[in-house]
Amino acid sequence: MSPPELAETTEAASPQPLGGRQRTLLAIVALSVGAVSICGIIYQLIVGTVSTYLLGNSTFQFSMTIGLFMSAYGLGAFLSTRVKTHLVDVFVLTEILVGLVGGLSAFALFYLYAIGGFFEIGRVVLILTLGTLVGLEMPLLIRISEELRQDLRLSVGQMMGVDYLGALVGGVAFPLLLLPVFGIMGSSLLIGLFNVLVALVMLQVFRPMLTRARPMLTLGALALALLGGALIINRPMERLVERELYEDPIVFMEQTPYQKIVMSRRDDDIRLFLDGSLQFSARDEYRYHEALVHPAASRLQTIERVLVLGGGDGLALRELGHYQSIEHITMVDLDPAMTRLGRDHPMLRELNQQAFEKLPVEVLNVDAFNFVREFESRDEPPYDLIIIDLPDPHHESLAKLYSVTFYVSLQALLAPDGLMVAQLGSPFFANRTYWGAIATLERAGWQTRPFHANVPSFGEWGFALASPGFVPPAPLRDFRGRFYDSDHDDELFYFPPDLQRRQEVEPNTLMRPVLIDYFRNDWRSWN
Repeated sequence: MSPPELAETTEAASPQPLGGRQRTLLAIVALSVGAVSICGIIYQLIVGTVSTYLLGNSTFQFSMTIGLFMSAYGLGAFLSTRVKTHLVDVFVLTEILVGLVGGLSAFALFYLYAIGGFFEIGRVVLILTLGTLVGLEMPLLIRISEELRQDLRLSVGQMMGVDYLGALVGGVAFPLLLLPVFGIMGSSLLIGLFNVLVALVMLQVFRPMLTRARPMLTLGALALALLGGALIINRPMERLVERELYEDPIVFMEQTPYQKIVMSRRDDDIRLFLDGSLQFSARDEYRYHEALVHPAASRLQTIERVLVLGGGDGLALRELGHYQSIEHITMVDLDPAMTRLGRDHPMLRELNQQAFEKLPVEVLNVDAFNFVREFESRDEPPYDLIIIDLPDPHHESLAKLYSVTFYVSLQALLAPDGLMVAQLGSPFFANRTYWGAIATLERAGWQTRPFHANVPSFGEWGFALASPGFVPPAPLRDFRGRFYDSDHDDELFYFPPDLQRRQEVEPNTLMRPVLIDYFRNDWRSWN
Protein backbone atom coordinates (compact mmCIF):
# COMPACT_ATOMS: atom_id res chain seq x y z
CA MET A 1 0.00 0.00 0.00
CA SER A 2 1.41 3.35 -1.04
CA PRO A 3 1.83 6.17 1.49
CA PRO A 4 -1.00 8.28 -0.01
CA GLU A 5 -3.39 5.30 0.17
CA LEU A 6 -2.32 4.57 3.76
CA ALA A 7 -2.89 8.18 4.74
CA GLU A 8 -6.31 8.15 3.11
CA THR A 9 -7.33 4.94 4.94
CA THR A 10 -6.06 6.21 8.31
CA GLU A 11 -7.93 9.46 7.88
CA ALA A 12 -11.16 7.63 7.09
CA ALA A 13 -10.85 5.38 10.16
CA SER A 14 -10.09 8.16 12.60
CA PRO A 15 -13.00 9.40 14.77
CA GLN A 16 -14.22 12.86 14.09
CA PRO A 17 -13.41 15.53 16.70
CA LEU A 18 -16.15 16.10 19.23
CA GLY A 19 -17.98 19.39 19.35
CA GLY A 20 -18.72 21.21 22.59
CA ARG A 21 -22.38 20.15 22.78
CA GLN A 22 -21.47 16.57 21.92
CA ARG A 23 -18.94 16.50 24.75
CA THR A 24 -21.58 17.83 27.14
CA LEU A 25 -24.09 15.21 26.06
CA LEU A 26 -21.53 12.42 26.46
CA ALA A 27 -20.63 13.72 29.92
CA ILE A 28 -24.32 13.66 30.89
CA VAL A 29 -24.60 10.09 29.61
CA ALA A 30 -21.50 9.06 31.58
CA LEU A 31 -22.87 10.65 34.76
CA SER A 32 -26.17 8.86 34.18
CA VAL A 33 -24.26 5.57 33.96
CA GLY A 34 -22.71 6.30 37.35
CA ALA A 35 -26.11 7.21 38.79
CA VAL A 36 -27.68 4.00 37.45
CA SER A 37 -24.87 1.94 38.97
CA ILE A 38 -25.07 3.70 42.36
CA CYS A 39 -28.82 3.20 42.55
CA GLY A 40 -28.69 -0.40 41.35
CA ILE A 41 -26.25 -1.54 44.02
CA ILE A 42 -28.08 0.38 46.76
CA TYR A 43 -31.42 -1.20 45.84
CA GLN A 44 -29.79 -4.62 46.15
CA LEU A 45 -28.44 -3.69 49.58
CA ILE A 46 -31.81 -2.31 50.69
CA VAL A 47 -33.73 -5.45 49.72
CA GLY A 48 -31.05 -7.70 51.23
CA THR A 49 -30.97 -5.68 54.46
CA VAL A 50 -34.76 -5.67 54.83
CA SER A 51 -34.89 -9.42 54.18
CA THR A 52 -32.14 -10.07 56.74
CA TYR A 53 -33.79 -7.76 59.27
CA LEU A 54 -37.11 -9.57 58.95
CA LEU A 55 -36.00 -13.17 58.29
CA GLY A 56 -32.38 -13.42 59.52
CA ASN A 57 -29.63 -15.52 57.87
CA SER A 58 -27.82 -12.76 55.99
CA THR A 59 -25.83 -15.09 53.71
CA PHE A 60 -28.96 -16.75 52.36
CA GLN A 61 -30.94 -13.52 52.02
CA PHE A 62 -28.19 -11.56 50.27
CA SER A 63 -27.32 -14.53 48.03
CA MET A 64 -30.93 -14.86 46.92
CA THR A 65 -31.30 -11.11 46.48
CA ILE A 66 -28.13 -10.70 44.42
CA GLY A 67 -28.83 -13.82 42.37
CA LEU A 68 -32.35 -12.70 41.48
CA PHE A 69 -31.19 -9.16 40.74
CA MET A 70 -28.42 -10.35 38.42
CA SER A 71 -30.82 -12.65 36.57
CA ALA A 72 -33.26 -9.78 36.16
CA TYR A 73 -30.43 -7.53 34.91
CA GLY A 74 -29.81 -10.10 32.19
CA LEU A 75 -33.50 -10.16 31.29
CA GLY A 76 -33.54 -6.36 31.10
CA ALA A 77 -30.44 -6.31 28.89
CA PHE A 78 -32.06 -8.87 26.58
CA LEU A 79 -35.27 -6.83 26.37
CA SER A 80 -33.25 -3.72 25.50
CA THR A 81 -32.39 -5.34 22.16
CA ARG A 82 -36.07 -5.12 21.25
CA VAL A 83 -35.95 -1.34 21.57
CA LYS A 84 -35.13 -0.09 18.07
CA THR A 85 -36.09 3.59 18.23
CA HIS A 86 -36.81 6.41 20.70
CA LEU A 87 -33.93 5.33 22.94
CA VAL A 88 -33.97 8.44 25.10
CA ASP A 89 -37.76 8.21 25.59
CA VAL A 90 -37.45 4.62 26.78
CA PHE A 91 -34.53 5.43 29.07
CA VAL A 92 -36.29 8.39 30.71
CA LEU A 93 -39.46 6.33 31.24
CA THR A 94 -37.45 3.42 32.65
CA GLU A 95 -35.53 5.69 35.02
CA ILE A 96 -38.76 7.22 36.35
CA LEU A 97 -40.24 3.74 36.90
CA VAL A 98 -37.04 2.60 38.65
CA GLY A 99 -37.31 5.60 40.96
CA LEU A 100 -40.93 4.83 41.83
CA VAL A 101 -40.51 1.08 42.30
CA GLY A 102 -37.14 1.31 44.05
CA GLY A 103 -38.10 4.32 46.15
CA LEU A 104 -41.15 2.58 47.58
CA SER A 105 -39.50 -0.86 47.82
CA ALA A 106 -38.59 -0.76 51.52
CA PHE A 107 -42.04 0.45 52.55
CA ALA A 108 -43.69 -2.21 50.39
CA LEU A 109 -41.54 -5.03 51.82
CA PHE A 110 -42.09 -4.00 55.43
CA TYR A 111 -45.83 -3.64 54.89
CA LEU A 112 -46.14 -6.99 53.12
CA TYR A 113 -44.34 -8.64 56.03
CA ALA A 114 -46.54 -6.85 58.57
CA ILE A 115 -49.82 -7.95 57.02
CA GLY A 116 -48.44 -11.48 56.62
CA GLY A 117 -48.52 -14.13 53.94
CA PHE A 118 -47.24 -12.16 50.94
CA PHE A 119 -43.68 -11.20 51.80
CA GLU A 120 -41.81 -13.94 49.94
CA ILE A 121 -43.71 -13.68 46.66
CA GLY A 122 -43.79 -9.89 46.94
CA ARG A 123 -40.03 -9.76 47.37
CA VAL A 124 -39.43 -11.94 44.29
CA VAL A 125 -41.82 -9.87 42.16
CA LEU A 126 -40.22 -6.64 43.38
CA ILE A 127 -36.66 -7.83 42.66
CA LEU A 128 -37.52 -9.13 39.20
CA THR A 129 -39.38 -5.94 38.29
CA LEU A 130 -36.73 -3.59 39.65
CA GLY A 131 -33.84 -5.67 38.29
CA THR A 132 -35.36 -5.86 34.81
CA LEU A 133 -35.85 -2.10 34.70
CA VAL A 134 -32.28 -1.44 35.88
CA GLY A 135 -30.96 -4.01 33.38
CA LEU A 136 -32.61 -2.07 30.57
CA GLU A 137 -30.79 1.14 31.39
CA MET A 138 -27.12 0.40 30.77
CA PRO A 139 -27.51 -0.96 27.21
CA LEU A 140 -29.75 1.99 26.37
CA LEU A 141 -27.16 4.47 27.64
CA ILE A 142 -24.38 2.80 25.66
CA ARG A 143 -26.48 2.92 22.50
CA ILE A 144 -27.34 6.57 23.14
CA SER A 145 -23.62 7.33 23.49
CA GLU A 146 -23.01 5.42 20.25
CA GLU A 147 -25.35 7.75 18.42
CA LEU A 148 -23.39 10.69 19.78
CA ARG A 149 -19.95 9.26 18.95
CA GLN A 150 -18.82 6.70 16.43
CA ASP A 151 -15.81 5.40 18.39
CA LEU A 152 -17.86 2.84 20.34
CA ARG A 153 -14.90 0.91 21.78
CA LEU A 154 -13.66 3.88 23.75
CA SER A 155 -17.21 4.82 24.69
CA VAL A 156 -18.00 1.37 26.12
CA GLY A 157 -14.74 1.36 28.09
CA GLN A 158 -15.57 4.72 29.59
CA MET A 159 -19.14 3.67 30.39
CA MET A 160 -18.05 0.45 32.11
CA GLY A 161 -15.39 2.27 34.11
CA VAL A 162 -17.94 4.75 35.38
CA ASP A 163 -20.33 1.86 36.08
CA TYR A 164 -17.83 0.09 38.34
CA LEU A 165 -16.90 3.33 40.08
CA GLY A 166 -20.60 3.99 40.75
CA ALA A 167 -20.96 0.53 42.29
CA LEU A 168 -18.10 1.36 44.67
CA VAL A 169 -19.68 4.70 45.64
CA GLY A 170 -23.08 3.09 46.26
CA GLY A 171 -21.62 0.16 48.21
CA VAL A 172 -19.70 2.48 50.53
CA ALA A 173 -22.39 5.16 50.88
CA PHE A 174 -25.18 2.80 51.99
CA PRO A 175 -23.68 1.44 55.25
CA LEU A 176 -21.63 4.51 56.15
CA LEU A 177 -24.03 7.35 55.30
CA LEU A 178 -27.49 6.44 54.08
CA LEU A 179 -28.47 3.72 56.57
CA PRO A 180 -27.30 5.50 59.76
CA VAL A 181 -28.67 8.92 58.75
CA PHE A 182 -31.86 8.14 56.81
CA GLY A 183 -32.71 4.57 57.85
CA ILE A 184 -33.77 1.84 55.45
CA MET A 185 -37.03 3.42 54.31
CA GLY A 186 -35.61 6.94 54.06
CA SER A 187 -32.64 5.65 52.04
CA SER A 188 -34.98 3.88 49.64
CA LEU A 189 -37.04 7.04 49.07
CA LEU A 190 -33.94 9.23 48.72
CA ILE A 191 -32.39 6.99 46.06
CA GLY A 192 -35.73 6.82 44.26
CA LEU A 193 -35.76 10.62 44.16
CA PHE A 194 -32.23 10.54 42.77
CA ASN A 195 -33.39 8.24 39.95
CA VAL A 196 -36.24 10.59 39.03
CA LEU A 197 -33.92 13.61 39.07
CA VAL A 198 -31.54 11.81 36.69
CA ALA A 199 -34.51 11.15 34.39
CA LEU A 200 -35.53 14.81 34.46
CA VAL A 201 -31.97 15.95 33.71
CA MET A 202 -31.82 13.56 30.75
CA LEU A 203 -35.22 14.80 29.63
CA GLN A 204 -34.06 18.41 29.65
CA VAL A 205 -30.65 17.83 28.05
CA PHE A 206 -31.89 15.48 25.33
CA ARG A 207 -35.20 17.23 24.74
CA PRO A 208 -34.61 17.57 20.96
CA MET A 209 -34.25 13.78 20.70
CA LEU A 210 -37.48 13.08 22.62
CA THR A 211 -40.77 12.40 20.90
CA ARG A 212 -42.95 12.49 24.05
CA ALA A 213 -41.28 15.12 26.19
CA ARG A 214 -44.42 16.62 27.73
CA PRO A 215 -45.96 13.34 29.03
CA MET A 216 -42.55 12.31 30.35
CA LEU A 217 -42.18 15.63 32.13
CA THR A 218 -45.62 15.27 33.70
CA LEU A 219 -44.90 11.71 34.86
CA GLY A 220 -41.51 12.75 36.24
CA ALA A 221 -43.05 15.66 38.14
CA LEU A 222 -45.70 13.39 39.65
CA ALA A 223 -43.05 10.83 40.66
CA LEU A 224 -40.93 13.60 42.16
CA ALA A 225 -43.89 14.91 44.14
CA LEU A 226 -44.88 11.42 45.36
CA LEU A 227 -41.39 10.39 46.49
CA GLY A 228 -40.58 13.82 47.88
CA GLY A 229 -43.81 13.88 49.87
CA ALA A 230 -43.15 10.36 51.14
CA LEU A 231 -39.64 11.40 52.22
CA ILE A 232 -41.06 14.37 54.12
CA ILE A 233 -43.49 12.11 56.01
CA ASN A 234 -40.96 9.28 56.23
CA ARG A 235 -41.09 9.10 60.03
CA PRO A 236 -44.89 8.75 60.18
CA MET A 237 -44.65 6.08 57.46
CA GLU A 238 -42.06 4.21 59.51
CA ARG A 239 -44.27 4.44 62.58
CA LEU A 240 -47.22 3.12 60.55
CA VAL A 241 -45.24 0.04 59.57
CA GLU A 242 -43.70 -0.34 63.01
CA ARG A 243 -47.18 -0.31 64.58
CA GLU A 244 -48.00 -3.30 62.41
CA LEU A 245 -44.77 -5.07 63.39
CA TYR A 246 -44.91 -4.37 67.13
CA GLU A 247 -47.88 -4.91 69.40
CA ASP A 248 -47.26 -1.97 71.75
CA PRO A 249 -46.68 1.77 71.17
CA ILE A 250 -43.09 2.57 70.21
CA VAL A 251 -41.25 4.96 72.55
CA PHE A 252 -37.79 4.78 70.97
CA MET A 253 -36.46 3.81 67.56
CA GLU A 254 -32.99 4.18 66.05
CA GLN A 255 -31.29 2.64 63.05
CA THR A 256 -27.57 2.31 63.75
CA PRO A 257 -24.85 1.03 61.40
CA TYR A 258 -25.16 -2.33 63.19
CA GLN A 259 -28.84 -2.90 63.95
CA LYS A 260 -32.28 -1.40 64.39
CA ILE A 261 -33.10 -0.63 68.03
CA VAL A 262 -36.77 -0.35 69.02
CA MET A 263 -38.31 0.09 72.46
CA SER A 264 -42.04 -0.23 73.04
CA ARG A 265 -44.14 0.34 76.13
CA ARG A 266 -47.61 -0.52 77.31
CA ASP A 267 -48.37 0.29 80.94
CA ASP A 268 -45.45 -1.17 82.94
CA ASP A 269 -44.25 -3.49 80.18
CA ILE A 270 -41.18 -2.07 78.42
CA ARG A 271 -39.80 -4.21 75.60
CA LEU A 272 -36.53 -3.96 73.70
CA PHE A 273 -36.15 -5.28 70.15
CA LEU A 274 -32.96 -5.57 68.09
CA ASP A 275 -33.56 -6.09 64.37
CA GLY A 276 -37.11 -7.12 65.20
CA SER A 277 -36.11 -9.78 67.78
CA LEU A 278 -37.34 -9.40 71.35
CA GLN A 279 -34.47 -8.94 73.83
CA PHE A 280 -36.48 -8.54 77.03
CA SER A 281 -39.82 -7.67 78.54
CA ALA A 282 -39.73 -5.65 81.76
CA ARG A 283 -42.35 -7.91 83.31
CA ASP A 284 -40.15 -11.01 83.38
CA GLU A 285 -36.60 -10.00 82.37
CA TYR A 286 -35.46 -10.54 85.97
CA ARG A 287 -35.94 -14.30 85.51
CA TYR A 288 -33.57 -14.28 82.52
CA HIS A 289 -30.92 -12.01 84.05
CA GLU A 290 -30.93 -13.67 87.47
CA ALA A 291 -30.48 -17.04 85.74
CA LEU A 292 -27.71 -15.59 83.58
CA VAL A 293 -25.68 -14.16 86.47
CA HIS A 294 -26.31 -15.85 89.82
CA PRO A 295 -25.86 -19.59 89.15
CA ALA A 296 -22.31 -18.71 88.04
CA ALA A 297 -21.54 -15.90 90.50
CA SER A 298 -22.81 -17.86 93.51
CA ARG A 299 -20.29 -20.61 92.76
CA LEU A 300 -17.22 -18.36 92.95
CA GLN A 301 -15.31 -17.67 96.13
CA THR A 302 -13.66 -14.60 94.60
CA ILE A 303 -15.23 -12.16 92.15
CA GLU A 304 -13.06 -9.14 91.46
CA ARG A 305 -12.88 -8.87 87.68
CA VAL A 306 -15.85 -9.57 85.40
CA LEU A 307 -16.16 -9.54 81.60
CA VAL A 308 -19.61 -9.01 80.04
CA LEU A 309 -19.92 -9.63 76.31
CA GLY A 310 -23.09 -7.93 75.06
CA GLY A 311 -25.65 -6.83 77.61
CA GLY A 312 -25.65 -3.17 76.58
CA ASP A 313 -29.05 -2.65 78.24
CA GLY A 314 -27.31 -2.86 81.64
CA LEU A 315 -29.65 -5.47 83.13
CA ALA A 316 -26.92 -8.07 83.67
CA LEU A 317 -24.85 -5.29 85.27
CA ARG A 318 -27.69 -4.66 87.70
CA GLU A 319 -27.47 -8.25 88.92
CA LEU A 320 -23.70 -7.96 89.33
CA GLY A 321 -24.36 -5.06 91.70
CA HIS A 322 -25.23 -7.64 94.38
CA TYR A 323 -21.53 -8.61 94.65
CA GLN A 324 -19.63 -5.94 96.55
CA SER A 325 -16.23 -7.56 95.96
CA ILE A 326 -16.25 -6.69 92.25
CA GLU A 327 -13.51 -4.16 91.47
CA HIS A 328 -13.73 -3.95 87.68
CA ILE A 329 -16.25 -4.86 84.99
CA THR A 330 -15.39 -4.78 81.29
CA MET A 331 -18.43 -4.54 79.04
CA VAL A 332 -17.82 -5.27 75.34
CA ASP A 333 -20.75 -4.29 73.13
CA LEU A 334 -20.21 -3.44 69.47
CA ASP A 335 -22.93 -0.80 69.14
CA PRO A 336 -22.30 2.47 71.03
CA ALA A 337 -25.96 3.40 70.52
CA MET A 338 -27.00 0.40 72.61
CA THR A 339 -24.72 1.10 75.56
CA ARG A 340 -25.63 4.80 75.36
CA LEU A 341 -29.30 3.83 75.54
CA GLY A 342 -28.68 1.64 78.58
CA ARG A 343 -26.74 4.42 80.29
CA ASP A 344 -28.92 7.42 79.41
CA HIS A 345 -32.51 6.45 78.59
CA PRO A 346 -34.77 7.08 81.63
CA MET A 347 -36.74 3.84 81.23
CA LEU A 348 -33.64 1.67 80.98
CA ARG A 349 -31.88 3.59 83.75
CA GLU A 350 -34.79 2.76 86.02
CA LEU A 351 -34.77 -0.90 85.01
CA ASN A 352 -31.01 -1.35 85.39
CA GLN A 353 -30.91 0.80 88.56
CA GLN A 354 -28.29 3.19 87.12
CA ALA A 355 -25.82 0.30 86.90
CA PHE A 356 -23.51 2.14 84.50
CA GLU A 357 -23.02 4.89 87.09
CA LYS A 358 -22.96 2.85 90.29
CA LEU A 359 -20.64 0.04 89.21
CA PRO A 360 -16.97 0.18 88.11
CA VAL A 361 -17.80 -0.42 84.45
CA GLU A 362 -15.47 0.11 81.50
CA VAL A 363 -17.47 0.12 78.25
CA LEU A 364 -15.66 -0.91 75.05
CA ASN A 365 -17.61 -0.53 71.81
CA VAL A 366 -15.57 -3.04 69.83
CA ASP A 367 -16.19 -6.38 68.17
CA ALA A 368 -16.22 -9.12 70.82
CA PHE A 369 -14.44 -11.58 68.52
CA ASN A 370 -11.51 -9.21 68.00
CA PHE A 371 -11.44 -8.23 71.68
CA VAL A 372 -11.08 -11.84 72.75
CA ARG A 373 -8.48 -12.68 70.09
CA GLU A 374 -6.35 -9.65 71.03
CA PHE A 375 -6.65 -9.99 74.82
CA GLU A 376 -3.23 -11.52 75.45
CA SER A 377 -1.49 -8.65 73.67
CA ARG A 378 -2.97 -6.16 76.17
CA ASP A 379 -1.21 -7.77 79.13
CA GLU A 380 -4.23 -7.57 81.45
CA PRO A 381 -5.07 -9.93 84.33
CA PRO A 382 -7.67 -12.61 83.61
CA TYR A 383 -11.31 -12.41 84.67
CA ASP A 384 -12.96 -14.36 87.48
CA LEU A 385 -16.31 -14.41 85.71
CA ILE A 386 -17.21 -14.14 82.02
CA ILE A 387 -20.84 -13.51 81.09
CA ILE A 388 -21.88 -13.96 77.45
CA ASP A 389 -25.17 -12.16 76.78
CA LEU A 390 -25.10 -12.01 72.98
CA PRO A 391 -27.99 -12.23 70.48
CA ASP A 392 -28.84 -15.59 68.96
CA PRO A 393 -26.67 -16.81 66.03
CA HIS A 394 -29.02 -15.92 63.19
CA HIS A 395 -26.31 -14.56 60.86
CA GLU A 396 -22.57 -14.88 60.28
CA SER A 397 -21.34 -11.94 62.34
CA LEU A 398 -23.06 -13.50 65.37
CA ALA A 399 -22.39 -17.14 64.52
CA LYS A 400 -18.62 -16.52 64.78
CA LEU A 401 -19.25 -15.63 68.45
CA TYR A 402 -20.55 -19.17 68.96
CA SER A 403 -17.67 -20.88 67.16
CA VAL A 404 -15.00 -23.30 68.36
CA THR A 405 -12.35 -20.68 67.57
CA PHE A 406 -14.06 -18.07 69.74
CA TYR A 407 -14.62 -20.42 72.67
CA VAL A 408 -11.01 -21.65 72.55
CA SER A 409 -9.76 -18.06 72.62
CA LEU A 410 -11.96 -17.27 75.64
CA GLN A 411 -10.03 -19.70 77.83
CA ALA A 412 -7.06 -17.30 77.88
CA LEU A 413 -9.29 -14.63 79.48
CA LEU A 414 -10.48 -16.72 82.41
CA ALA A 415 -8.70 -17.19 85.72
CA PRO A 416 -7.82 -20.86 86.54
CA ASP A 417 -10.63 -21.09 89.10
CA GLY A 418 -13.03 -18.82 87.20
CA LEU A 419 -16.34 -19.56 85.49
CA MET A 420 -18.02 -18.61 82.26
CA VAL A 421 -21.77 -18.51 81.66
CA ALA A 422 -23.51 -18.05 78.31
CA GLN A 423 -27.06 -17.74 77.05
CA LEU A 424 -27.50 -20.23 74.22
CA GLY A 425 -31.14 -20.02 73.13
CA SER A 426 -34.17 -22.18 73.79
CA PRO A 427 -33.75 -25.94 74.23
CA PHE A 428 -37.47 -26.25 73.50
CA PHE A 429 -38.07 -24.00 70.47
CA ALA A 430 -34.51 -24.23 69.08
CA ASN A 431 -33.32 -27.58 70.35
CA ARG A 432 -30.59 -28.21 67.77
CA THR A 433 -29.30 -24.65 68.12
CA TYR A 434 -28.98 -24.97 71.89
CA TRP A 435 -27.34 -28.38 71.92
CA GLY A 436 -25.18 -27.43 68.94
CA ALA A 437 -23.79 -24.56 71.02
CA ILE A 438 -23.17 -26.97 73.92
CA ALA A 439 -21.32 -29.33 71.54
CA THR A 440 -19.25 -26.39 70.33
CA LEU A 441 -18.22 -25.47 73.87
CA GLU A 442 -17.25 -29.08 74.55
CA ARG A 443 -15.25 -29.33 71.31
CA ALA A 444 -13.39 -26.19 72.41
CA GLY A 445 -12.30 -27.96 75.61
CA TRP A 446 -14.79 -26.57 78.16
CA GLN A 447 -16.41 -28.61 80.89
CA THR A 448 -20.08 -27.66 80.71
CA ARG A 449 -23.18 -27.83 82.87
CA PRO A 450 -26.27 -26.94 80.80
CA PHE A 451 -29.22 -25.41 82.63
CA HIS A 452 -32.45 -23.64 81.76
CA ALA A 453 -35.09 -21.28 83.15
CA ASN A 454 -38.63 -20.46 82.21
CA VAL A 455 -38.99 -16.87 80.99
CA PRO A 456 -42.63 -16.32 79.95
CA SER A 457 -41.74 -13.89 77.15
CA PHE A 458 -39.31 -16.42 75.66
CA GLY A 459 -40.50 -19.78 76.98
CA GLU A 460 -37.88 -22.24 78.21
CA TRP A 461 -34.49 -20.60 77.80
CA GLY A 462 -31.14 -22.31 77.92
CA PHE A 463 -27.77 -21.39 79.42
CA ALA A 464 -24.54 -23.16 80.22
CA LEU A 465 -21.94 -22.92 82.96
CA ALA A 466 -18.47 -23.63 81.63
CA SER A 467 -15.01 -23.98 83.06
CA PRO A 468 -11.74 -24.97 81.40
CA GLY A 469 -10.82 -27.94 83.57
CA PHE A 470 -13.22 -28.74 86.39
CA VAL A 471 -16.93 -29.32 86.95
CA PRO A 472 -18.45 -26.22 88.58
CA PRO A 473 -19.36 -26.99 92.21
CA ALA A 474 -22.64 -26.40 94.02
CA PRO A 475 -23.39 -22.79 95.03
CA LEU A 476 -20.93 -21.42 97.58
CA ARG A 477 -22.87 -18.23 98.25
CA ASP A 478 -26.40 -17.83 99.49
CA PHE A 479 -28.54 -15.76 97.13
CA ARG A 480 -32.29 -15.27 96.94
CA GLY A 481 -33.69 -13.07 94.22
CA ARG A 482 -37.13 -12.64 92.73
CA PHE A 483 -36.56 -15.84 90.72
CA TYR A 484 -33.22 -17.47 91.49
CA ASP A 485 -32.84 -19.18 94.86
CA SER A 486 -29.50 -20.85 95.59
CA ASP A 487 -31.29 -23.43 97.78
CA HIS A 488 -33.12 -24.69 94.67
CA ASP A 489 -30.24 -24.19 92.27
CA ASP A 490 -30.13 -27.87 91.28
CA GLU A 491 -33.62 -27.65 89.76
CA LEU A 492 -32.30 -25.49 86.93
CA PHE A 493 -29.95 -28.28 85.81
CA TYR A 494 -32.64 -30.93 85.34
CA PHE A 495 -33.75 -31.33 81.72
CA PRO A 496 -37.05 -33.16 81.17
CA PRO A 497 -37.21 -35.39 78.08
CA ASP A 498 -38.70 -32.71 75.78
CA LEU A 499 -35.73 -30.40 76.44
CA GLN A 500 -33.00 -32.99 76.01
CA ARG A 501 -31.00 -33.37 72.82
CA ARG A 502 -33.37 -34.69 70.13
CA GLN A 503 -31.02 -34.99 67.12
CA GLU A 504 -27.32 -35.33 66.42
CA VAL A 505 -25.57 -31.98 66.18
CA GLU A 506 -22.21 -30.74 64.93
CA PRO A 507 -19.94 -28.16 66.55
CA ASN A 508 -20.12 -24.69 65.03
CA THR A 509 -16.92 -23.54 63.31
CA LEU A 510 -15.87 -20.50 61.31
CA MET A 511 -15.63 -22.65 58.18
CA ARG A 512 -18.93 -24.45 58.81
CA PRO A 513 -21.34 -22.16 60.71
CA VAL A 514 -23.98 -24.87 61.18
CA LEU A 515 -25.74 -22.96 63.96
CA ILE A 516 -27.19 -20.55 61.38
CA ASP A 517 -28.98 -23.42 59.63
CA TYR A 518 -29.97 -24.98 62.95
CA PHE A 519 -31.41 -21.66 64.13
CA ARG A 520 -33.34 -21.00 60.91
CA ASN A 521 -34.78 -24.51 60.71
CA ASP A 522 -35.61 -24.69 64.43
CA TRP A 523 -37.59 -21.46 64.47
CA ARG A 524 -39.16 -21.98 61.03
CA SER A 525 -41.17 -24.87 62.44
CA TRP A 526 -42.70 -22.51 65.03
CA ASN A 527 -43.15 -19.39 62.86
